[in-house]
Amino acid sequence: MMALVAAAMCVVPMKVGAQDADSAKIYTLNGCMKYAVENSPTVKKQKYLNDNYRANRDEALASMFPSLSGSSSATTSYGRNVDPETNTYTTTATFGNSYSLYSEMLVFHGFSAINSYRSSRVGVLMGKSDLDQAKDQTALDVMQAFFDFVFYADAVEIARKQCEASRETYVRDSTEETLGMKDTSDVLQVEAQVRSDEYTLVKQENARDLAMATLKQKMNYPSDKDLQIDTNVTFSDMTAAEYSSGLPSMEEVMGYSLKNNPRIRSAEYGLNKSRLDYAAAKGKLFPSIYVGAGLNSAYYENLGSTVQASSFMEQLKNNEGQYLGVSISIPIFDGLSYKSAARRARNTMKIAEQTDEETKRTVANEIAQNYGQMKGFEKEYAQTLKKVEAAETAYRAEQEKYLQGVSSPIELQTAANLLLQARSENLNARLQYMIKYRLMQYYAGRPLISEQ
Repeated sequence: MMALVAAAMCVVPMKVGAQDADSAKIYTLNGCMKYAVENSPTVKKQKYLNDNYRANRDEALASMFPSLSGSSSATTSYGRNVDPETNTYTTTATFGNSYSLYSEMLVFHGFSAINSYRSSRVGVLMGKSDLDQAKDQTALDVMQAFFDFVFYADAVEIARKQCEASRETYVRDSTEETLGMKDTSDVLQVEAQVRSDEYTLVKQENARDLAMATLKQKMNYPSDKDLQIDTNVTFSDMTAAEYSSGLPSMEEVMGYSLKNNPRIRSAEYGLNKSRLDYAAAKGKLFPSIYVGAGLNSAYYENLGSTVQASSFMEQLKNNEGQYLGVSISIPIFDGLSYKSAARRARNTMKIAEQTDEETKRTVANEIAQNYGQMKGFEKEYAQTLKKVEAAETAYRAEQEKYLQGVSSPIELQTAANLLLQARSENLNARLQYMIKYRLMQYYAGRPLISEQ
């Protein structure tokens, strides 16, 4: 008993320690996207669907080979029946045992079998593209949620610094009011600014918490576990313009993506598959030709006879029969099932043609819009940097004037609000640019998730 207690005391801390280590892990953007793809129900469902595509391919290939079936039966009869040795009726108990082996092969059916096999092969390729698309879409959703969280996390820090500055001003003015150096109205105005900044901070914290919940949802991360995020997302030593200069032109990105994007490839495979399905459906309207061969034998024993029956193996050899046949089936009227199936397959092919065109047009529009937005946010980011610099200079000057008593609390509050707005705009432009830049990299062929 003491040994069991000691073992339990050793095991429990190890388990808790593993959980703490998992909770303490800090996730970067790449780590978040990788975790999401590995745990995405959509990705897992697509993998099972792809296995169905492979099963369909194997089944279609096997259908072109000869079928082989065997059967056996054993019968005991009592009363009047035919004696197989004399072909006369007799009244006795008999035992019969028969065996048969049959093989059949489809020779021609309007090439429906070969077209079905080709369609199933295209289905496997389409499934791979669908899987890539599911992974990419999961990663893109997580990337958007990640940057939303980073925005609000940084916005909380901006609001906290603004709130701390307001509180310092309030504490200083309250002290000067006690000494008779500040009017009560000025102190009340500063206090109102503190309360306004505290409200802004609470509002940004709530938005940050909501963004965290959304990120966990997109990652399929347990909602009751802590998720530590690395919010240090910067341009390093490069400007936005320098980053953009490293991208291919929009025409090059467009050309590459319209050939290699998973959505484009999936739509093209879907179109090719529907064409082959239509050809297979039309083939079933033609006559079908089969060849078949068989082998059978039987054993018989008269249970009421005093004469010893031939041995089992001897009877199987003597009763052996073989046959070879050719059959042709001509569809004359089958309730319009084949014709209706071909009609539906043709409509499916026409729908796939429209889907293919629509997908290409949608992807092309997305690339053009994202490229334009990236360039727009690049300019906004450059301007907001200047705006932040100017707002900081104006705030420091207004703060100095306020300390000297030549500026009012309202003017100081206005300068502080302008600085807060400028910092928020700069943060938004920076993160939005990075999202669009990553999107353009993706369209240009760079994987969203790094394996390193």
